[in-house]
Amino acid sequence: MQRYRLFATLDVRHDYFADSRAHHLLFLPDTDTLAFLRRFDALLHANGQSLAIMLVESQLQGIWSERGDGAEPRVLRFDVHSIDEACAYYTGAVSTPPQVEDDGALPAPLLPVPASAAAPWATVALPLDAAGSNDFSAWMSALGTTYRLCMHSRRTVWKYVLTGDWRGRALSVVDQRGEVTFTAPAEERLPNGQPALAVHSTAPIALRERPLQRFQLRDMTDASERVLISRLPGATPQRLWRETVRGEPTLVSEIFVHS
Repeated sequence: MQRYRLFATLDVRHDYFADSRAHHLLFLPDTDTLAFLRRFDALLHANGQSLAIMLVESQLQGIWSERGDGAEPRVLRFDVHSIDEACAYYTGAVSTPPQVEDDGALPAPLLPVPASAAAPWATVALPLDAAGSNDFSAWMSALGTTYRLCMHSRRTVWKYVLTGDWRGRALSVVDQRGEVTFTAPAEERLPNGQPALAVHSTAPIALRERPLQRFQLRDMTDASERVLISRLPGATPQRLWRETVRGEPTLVSEIFVHS
């Protein structure tokens, strides 16, 4: 029975999700990496948020002997894709931590990704011999490294579209925490001709699986303002549009609220 050793783990975080971990990911090795791993009977374990590369213990000496790939150090390349069609709506950027994290995770080495509709979110290049010490015992001792990749929520201007009968009310969207401000309601006509009031956040807000904001709709008509809706709904990734805000093309998340 073959025994395996963990070579490395690629752990992906995403601040859109409530648990701060990525979901729905695929990790696809390039042709050379796949051929190399198959030749040494390596195993790949992926769960949608991380990838673990397992090496057969009896093959470690042979793998070490091929740490060079021609004149260059060998790297294992993986494209990171998402099977979630909404990923492009809630994901804005991909990066690596600026330094070693508290749990010891290292920044994942990244390669440039060409711009195309089928491009992966990231391409990582994990070095076979990260230390480059040319010492087999030291390499063995360093097996099990965790690499970290960070995906970031898209930030959009939130636009509350107030439909229905709001006549005679001085409406205002208010952040209970005082961190986000909104424009005064402005009259707007929807594509079907229906009149509405539009309220925009004055700065982009990060999309979240479970929005943390507590925005209220208030009636400011009288001196003693009234809370009409104690917690307005948050933005969802699928209602993402591009419109001109203050003269600039802007990504906007529309949120409809009916009286």
